[in-house]
Amino acid sequence: MNERSIKFIVLFLFFIIIILPILNLFTSIFSIQLFYDSSAINSLVNSISFFYDPRLITIFARTLVFAFGTAVLCLCMGVPIAFLFEKTNIPGKSFLRIISYLPLLIPPYISTIAWMEFLGTRGDLIHLSLPFSIYNLHTAIIIMSLSMFPIVTLLTSLAIRNLDSKLEESASLIASKKNILSKITLPLIKPQILIAGFFVFILTLSEYGVPSMLRIHTYSKEIFSQFSSFFNLESAVILSLPLVLTAILLITFYNFGLKDKSFVTISTNSNRKTNLLELSKLQKIAGLVFMISIIILAFFIPVTVLILESKLKLIEALILAQNQIFNSLWLALIGAGLMTISAFFIAYFSKNSKHADLFILLPIAIPSSILGISLIYFWNDPLSNLIYTTFIIIILGYLIQFLPFVIKTISPFLSQISLSMEESAKIARAGFLRRILKIELPLAKQGLIAGFVVGFVLCLRELGATLLIAPPGIQTLPCRIETLMHYGNAEMVSSLSIILILMILIPVVMLLLTKKELISKI
Repeated sequence: MNERSIKFIVLFLFFIIIILPILNLFTSIFSIQLFYDSSAINSLVNSISFFYDPRLITIFARTLVFAFGTAVLCLCMGVPIAFLFEKTNIPGKSFLRIISYLPLLIPPYISTIAWMEFLGTRGDLIHLSLPFSIYNLHTAIIIMSLSMFPIVTLLTSLAIRNLDSKLEESASLIASKKNILSKITLPLIKPQILIAGFFVFILTLSEYGVPSMLRIHTYSKEIFSQFSSFFNLESAVILSLPLVLTAILLITFYNFGLKDKSFVTISTNSNRKTNLLELSKLQKIAGLVFMISIIILAFFIPVTVLILESKLKLIEALILAQNQIFNSLWLALIGAGLMTISAFFIAYFSKNSKHADLFILLPIAIPSSILGISLIYFWNDPLSNLIYTTFIIIILGYLIQFLPFVIKTISPFLSQISLSMEESAKIARAGFLRRILKIELPLAKQGLIAGFVVGFVLCLRELGATLLIAPPGIQTLPCRIETLMHYGNAEMVSSLSIILILMILIPVVMLLLTKKELISKI
């Protein structure tokens, strides 16, 4: 099979599995038949009239504040931490760098459960019972930010590491290190900082779990309610349009405005340590207190509260939810495996395409509840019962949501492979599959492993779409936790949350321990 045939198959499957269900849903709602069906016209008019409802305008504004507030707070936490790691002589940075990424591995809704038990009245063993309510937008922004700030830290750290240190060394002849930091370093990495905030904003915009648990009515929750409670497909889809259009505008801005903003890559002969900003003893203490406080709030307090609330009934929880745990594991393994294979070929074929990201990132613009609805609408047909009524629909849900993230994880590793190597193989008349097996796959091995772990973690923690599309008899651990939440069983909820955290942490820790070169890149 030649390269053109494989490329056609890969892109065709990407269109059928990822793009077509989304297009089918929106085009069906606005199809031409509406002009001939008076009842459909009335339904559409009633749905569109929702946009003039002051309540919905308030909900949409609240959702934007939620996403924007989270993005800003993440930048306020993540950027200073990245600078402390990369540009100062603060002690213990190697250890602190690793543990600062741990909050990203805890699903935001699990952190929300822990903080509700700690600060609210849900906990049986430990809770502060504050005189004010924690069920508000401010709490949601803080909890979501504590879960998402490692994204900003990671992307900012990588941006700083990719700077040509010779620029800073040259400037050091006439400028102080503080001026270099503010006049050279910060302007050069500003596009990457904005990209980090962009990703946080997009992810928060469609977040369902955190607002739902804190009883905050956001647009994602309204969309979910329209479909699951009122079975109003048209309203659910039409209500999603403001979120979708907002996200698409941001993705377009990223693709045309930020993606091509680059900085000079590092020179391997540069001594990066000479550019470190020397902190005073007081500054070191302040920096350590700042970082450690955030890490404690984001990871150690939620985990400690869950352990105390669980009363260590992990064995009982394992027995209670053994089927859900097993389902989550094998579904995540299949989903991550398929995503890794698909992402490799899509990243390979699109690496020279200037605007491929517009299609690759499209699913990120769609709320998870709408992605779930699109799968139901597309595959709920007698001819596709084998897909709709089995675990395959869940796997498709994983693919449509998380494939873009795995593609963006693998893409940098492929872009670092020299084109001359493949051109030399072509001159030697090596076939496409031989070039892939002998050149691309071995050199991109670390990216494939990282992509698999990213896909596995995202599949394990998924909640929003699975609640809608899971067929009878198949329930994942996050769905089981969400169900027990409604019955007020704090011990089992905490125990299962700890099990889910361990399921997510173990493969990541194993990856870092066995692949030391990945630790050096973090």
